[in-house]
Amino acid sequence: MSNFTLPDYPELYGDRLTEDERMALMPITSGANRAVESTLLNAFAYAVISGASDVHISGHEWQGLHVEIGIRTSVGMVNFGYDRDNNGKHFRTKMLELTNTPQGGSTPDLLSTRFSLSFPAWWAEQHNLRNCNGQPYDIDVRVEYARTFDGWKFTSRIINQQTAPKLEQLRLPHALEALIRRVICEPSGLILATGPTGSGKSTLLNAMINYLINGQNAIVTIENPVEYRLRGPGPITQIPVRGEVTFAKALRSVLRQDPDIILIGEIRDVETMDVALDAASTGHLVLSTLHANSATDAASRALDLLPDRTRDAVRLAESLKLIMAQRLVYKFESEMAPRELGIHERSWLEDNGLNVVRSLQETVSQTKVGKSALIEAIDIDYPISQIIRGDRFDPDAMYRLASRQLQYETLVMAGLRAVEEGYAKFSDCRTKLETNRSAGAAPPLRTELARRFGLTYSEVARGIDKFVTEQELNHETTLDAVFERMFK
Repeated sequence: MSNFTLPDYPELYGDRLTEDERMALMPITSGANRAVESTLLNAFAYAVISGASDVHISGHEWQGLHVEIGIRTSVGMVNFGYDRDNNGKHFRTKMLELTNTPQGGSTPDLLSTRFSLSFPAWWAEQHNLRNCNGQPYDIDVRVEYARTFDGWKFTSRIINQQTAPKLEQLRLPHALEALIRRVICEPSGLILATGPTGSGKSTLLNAMINYLINGQNAIVTIENPVEYRLRGPGPITQIPVRGEVTFAKALRSVLRQDPDIILIGEIRDVETMDVALDAASTGHLVLSTLHANSATDAASRALDLLPDRTRDAVRLAESLKLIMAQRLVYKFESEMAPRELGIHERSWLEDNGLNVVRSLQETVSQTKVGKSALIEAIDIDYPISQIIRGDRFDPDAMYRLASRQLQYETLVMAGLRAVEEGYAKFSDCRTKLETNRSAGAAPPLRTELARRFGLTYSEVARGIDKFVTEQELNHETTLDAVFERMFK
């Protein structure tokens, strides 16, 4: 392992920076600690320039202190170690200092905190960073600290408001985007996003919230910690959950603050779900995240969090408007070539209710150019709400109804479509997307259309988007007519 340097960016902390600019970034002292502080500054600067999501800093006390840094960029993890001197312990001291954390015996073993970095405008422009507009390029860093069995670990999430996409920049299928726009413009209800850590839930909800900032909506977010700083006209309040301030306590207080839209960072307990349903059923639009593997699993998980399932299932059914499950897969340069699928790959397609083909066109590039979002979305219409409020929740029945909705793609189907469109790899989808057994037993509408018209899932998506667009323009037509016109 070797020390980490940025030879292409010597101006980062060189003579061209004024004292104020250097202090705004990260105070670099003189003496033995300078190399450590410069390495930290370089690591975070590299993370910002490369569009990285996280910076991992680990100290391992084994035969001396060894420090490792990993930066999760859009093309994978970049790892390096610090072994220049015996002053590695200053990484921990400096990170605690940046986060204003007391040091010594009062330092907790687990900690959630944050700090900010303010890069000069000229530096941002020099590195072609988006949306600098002549202003300082401010970055928030969300930090999770933990004492480990042999040292310590800082996991730093880079939150870059300047690069946070707007709803129209997410490149969602038109049928899905149209559904989202309709639901978030309703006066009340509950919207849930689900997925593992790092799957883009916060980015998706942030895009939806920003779409609603219009000067007329009073918006409140309750998060642990606050992810994106919201800016715009109208009353906007962002409340961090910490100490004695729980999600439920903050939410009860917020309901007395005349909100229109409420974002809850996560619903994780019965009390928070209870208050969230109260808010969603009394004239507020509530957006939140929930831990579940799929959209149908999210409905089951929400039912499990009800104070009184028999009574409150009705409240949930009436308030719930939309469930979205999201995953991220690597995006590659599009250099297409045909290849044969193996028997296990074809079996995987069959298990997921998809057309089984012997060959497909797939990118052969190994150059990663970012990540792409795959979303499974269920519109909670009246038939589905009846399943949620029933005596016994049936996820297969919910799936069968959802699979007939125009915007609905299983996560695996969305992944295969991304492969067909030339920017995702089949192997990546197989390792990152859970099999949907319900789809294997009852193939969804899009599979029926693909089989009937001999189409790829990409072509089916184009046809459905065209149909939705024509319906929005009040053109009376049928789905079959659109496909007949487009593909026959």
